[in-house]
Amino acid sequence: MKNSRGFSIIELVIAISLASFVLVGVATIAAQMARSQVEGIRSGTVTGWSLVSYQAMAKEIEDANVLAAPDTHGEASDSIVICKNWSRGMAGGPPGGPLDATGVSTVVQYCVDPAAPVPPETTGFTLRRFSYDGNCPCPGAPGPCNAVPVACTATPPGPWTQPQVVGFRLEKIPGAYNGAPNVFLRDDTIGGVRLRYVIGRQTATANEPVVKFTTFDFGISMQKQYTSTID
Repeated sequence: MKNSRGFSIIELVIAISLASFVLVGVATIAAQMARSQVEGIRSGTVTGWSLVSYQAMAKEIEDANVLAAPDTHGEASDSIVICKNWSRGMAGGPPGGPLDATGVSTVVQYCVDPAAPVPPETTGFTLRRFSYDGNCPCPGAPGPCNAVPVACTATPPGPWTQPQVVGFRLEKIPGAYNGAPNVFLRDDTIGGVRLRYVIGRQTATANEPVVKFTTFDFGISMQKQYTSTID
């Protein structure tokens, strides 16, 4: 036993240092995995909710009769205004009149809030919906909701009511329409509007090295004549 020796102070320091590096590495990897899992759950929740909201939005656009804004074929915008129970071809032409005189004419605006996102939604924008259900004439006719589109904020101005959020974490697709990344495009060839955007993050980050997003790229035809240039 006289020749046996223990660990020197230097060896102990080296061993502890190496063990510390290993522990730090394991903890870092575990933290990154946890953040990635949480981010994946949040992204899936937001995407699923936005998909349901999109289906409701698409149905409402389909049921509309007038695409009041944008009003030119091929024009792209971050806002659309649609009218239900109205046609500019009624009553001898613009501004038109209700299809059902006993029904209520409704005006709806979908728009992208230009405000920068705030935590926890630190990426993308918010897609909002405004409505005016007070039997308002479609834009172009005399009435309180004649000025369109209105500012896309959490509190709609004037007589617009029912502010709703349709989608969180919306990102535009560069070059979506003729070099413009706008979300909506008027397309008279289908008698309606085209939508193109993504929900989620299109670029990888340290917390989310694998990008997760859902692309919305659809054309929606409305209840109006394909040859109609005034509705």
